[in-house]
Amino acid sequence: MTTEPVLKITNQGRVRLLTLNRPDRRNALSKELKSALANALIEADFDRSVSIVAITGAGNTFCSGADLKDARSADEDGGRYRGPLAEVERSMFELMIDSKKPLMAILNGPAVAGGCELALSCDLRVAADTAFFALPEAKRGMGAHMASVMLPQMVPSAIAMEWLYTGRKIELAEAERWGLVNRIAPPDNLMDVAMKLAGEIGENAPLSLQRMKLTFRKAWGTPLHAAVRLDVGPDVYASEDRKEGARAYLEKRAPKWEGK
Repeated sequence: MTTEPVLKITNQGRVRLLTLNRPDRRNALSKELKSALANALIEADFDRSVSIVAITGAGNTFCSGADLKDARSADEDGGRYRGPLAEVERSMFELMIDSKKPLMAILNGPAVAGGCELALSCDLRVAADTAFFALPEAKRGMGAHMASVMLPQMVPSAIAMEWLYTGRKIELAEAERWGLVNRIAPPDNLMDVAMKLAGEIGENAPLSLQRMKLTFRKAWGTPLHAAVRLDVGPDVYASEDRKEGARAYLEKRAPKWEGK
């Protein structure tokens, strides 16, 4: 009997698609799945053939967050549940923030708790019109650590804190109103819409995409005059791709990027 991998990895052009593959558990983030996802993101960072990484879920749920069965088993065994700042290795969400490649969440269904934080840790979000967000940690005695940091920087703080404090369901129309999603599509058309956007991004200079992402992440929350002096990511101005971009434009042809 063949066991399905908890994370499916496929390529579509320069897009690396990662599919959370625990549909029977609503793609809950088990230790195995978090480890597989972290490793896949690191591998994509070092793969020159990849320009953008997209994350989606199998079945009808994007991700339901931490696997509470795992947590309960640890509690019953007398172990101490470790929060995100007490792990031996970096949080998966921290790794996503620091990853070099642009990240897109393709929400095929609900993004709940840690699944919502997974979506928030991506740079872009494309959602099926049946999807929704929820951060019910206050109802579960958890902390929503990543969302408590990220969300007030993404939407007005009063809105973010209402969502966190109440733990209520955040309908897609409300999330769209506050700018959390880039595209919305019917479920049957979701992947076409998402991959069209991902493909459009993937056609651009890979080093430019990396520098833009890293500059954005490092500049976020930094005072303006300090932010404009940041010099992070690859030096695109001295790259061969910059020369190729200029040649291709003048010669009216598509550029051939080498990622150097």
